[in-house]
Amino acid sequence: MRKQIHDNPIDRARACSLSHGTWRRVGVKLACAGACVLMVGQLLLPSVALAAEWVSVGGTQYNRGTAAGDDAGTWSWDGADDMKLNGYDGAGISAQGNLTIGVAGNNTITADAGQSAIAVKNGSLAITGDGTLNATAQTDVIAAEGDGNAGGDVTISGANVNVTASGAAGKATGIRATAGNVTIDKGADVKIEAKSAEGSWRPAEGIYGIFADNIPNRHAAQEGEQEEPDSAYERGADVTIDAASLSIKTADAWQVSACINTVGIKKNTLMKIINGADVALSAGSAASLSAGISARSQGGAVWMLVEESNLTSRSLSAANGIDAARNQSFGIMAEANTGSETPRIKIRKSKIEASGATAGIYAINRNVANATLFRAAMIDLSVNDLRGSATITTPMDGAVRDVKKVVDAGQWPSSQNGQVVGVAGSSAITDIVGSSEVAHDVVIGFGDGQEPEPTPDPEPTPEPDPMPSPEQKPDLKPVDKDAKTTTTVATKTAAGAKNTSGVLAATGDNAATTAAALGIAGASVIGAGFVASKRRSS
Repeated sequence: MRKQIHDNPIDRARACSLSHGTWRRVGVKLACAGACVLMVGQLLLPSVALAAEWVSVGGTQYNRGTAAGDDAGTWSWDGADDMKLNGYDGAGISAQGNLTIGVAGNNTITADAGQSAIAVKNGSLAITGDGTLNATAQTDVIAAEGDGNAGGDVTISGANVNVTASGAAGKATGIRATAGNVTIDKGADVKIEAKSAEGSWRPAEGIYGIFADNIPNRHAAQEGEQEEPDSAYERGADVTIDAASLSIKTADAWQVSACINTVGIKKNTLMKIINGADVALSAGSAASLSAGISARSQGGAVWMLVEESNLTSRSLSAANGIDAARNQSFGIMAEANTGSETPRIKIRKSKIEASGATAGIYAINRNVANATLFRAAMIDLSVNDLRGSATITTPMDGAVRDVKKVVDAGQWPSSQNGQVVGVAGSSAITDIVGSSEVAHDVVIGFGDGQEPEPTPDPEPTPEPDPMPSPEQKPDLKPVDKDAKTTTTVATKTAAGAKNTSGVLAATGDNAATTAAALGIAGASVIGAGFVASKRRSS
């Protein structure tokens, strides 16, 4: 029979002392751990404040904390950061703070003059669901503005979104992320058309499909301005198209017409078109710059990745009546300004068609005039493991050529070091403008990577795994070669299936919920430690 400790007074005293001391130490540790958890929870709780402080629907403002909606059920707001649209047909929606809009059915937002269809300030905007949203405004049709440290992101996940910028006096922009990023993913289908205002005596100065930067409005520099703002911010200017369809058409502009335009100041910028994305871009002509994709950084690198996707990106030369002598026209252009990193356009297992009057695909790193050349920007088509290498099929003798040029005249003299797709040759091209060695129409295909030889397996073959392998990728569809007049709409891939949850982590909801749970758990643990300590001391 087991000997009981209390039979011996000495053993009992020793055991009680040990037990009491042990439980006391455990109680203290539990209390400390709980306090730490509670403090972490309290630190995270301020993220709840990122929810919208108010929303305005059709000109009527509703303050945070009270749910609102219409009698017909075409819109509803939970009083925080979640809004639902189902059959809404009305004026613009705006908010202060983060806002997630879940769309079902068919919805139409037509903004009043000078207003956005959807605008969020001091926060991020997410559009989710499996419905359709038709948004029309003069400019900044769908817009979010951050403060340079938080907010400013526009995310479209799963939904079908049709954006029309009818044109204001000086500009027309479809999607605008000020001090923020733009992400289109999870099978979303987005179409953007940006026009010049009807009846205007000349085209708008700047017309953009998507415009993202990292500078809040109070520090924003004018387009083409060389003087840097007094502050630089690390957030913003990145664009991602992930397992989604995007088509953009921009009209002729007085200065700049660009389908996707990103501008980073004192930061690296990143653009990704990945995972079976299908992107068709057609930019109008302009006196200064016409580009399907224009990615720039002043004081940083530009990195662009096109992987396992289709991309058609075309721009036009200057139209009649516009100063053609100053026009530069690119299908894809990456312009960096960094002495410490290597900017690059990387293409992996994708179908690319790029056209521009100046160059189809061009990557450059700029420095001040007559200075030592920075690291050359790269156009990277090389083999990466087993993913296959990109192949230039147009022009027939196409090759990636080096570009080295020093411009010591003009308003902004510079030295340039980079690459361009052109005809085969060994020497560096000193000036791409008007060069017969530069390709204006570029087509890039891809070859399959070599598969490793299988190793004989003496063991019986196991049953197949019902789950798909992570290596499987969605099939690619051919690219529409007439992107100037038509756009390609991709069938949503399995990887980009509709997300009907209507929840976006970026809004801070999940962080707030987690923080609250951690705080409650911390308080419980503290209580448990205290009770255990008191129990053992009695």
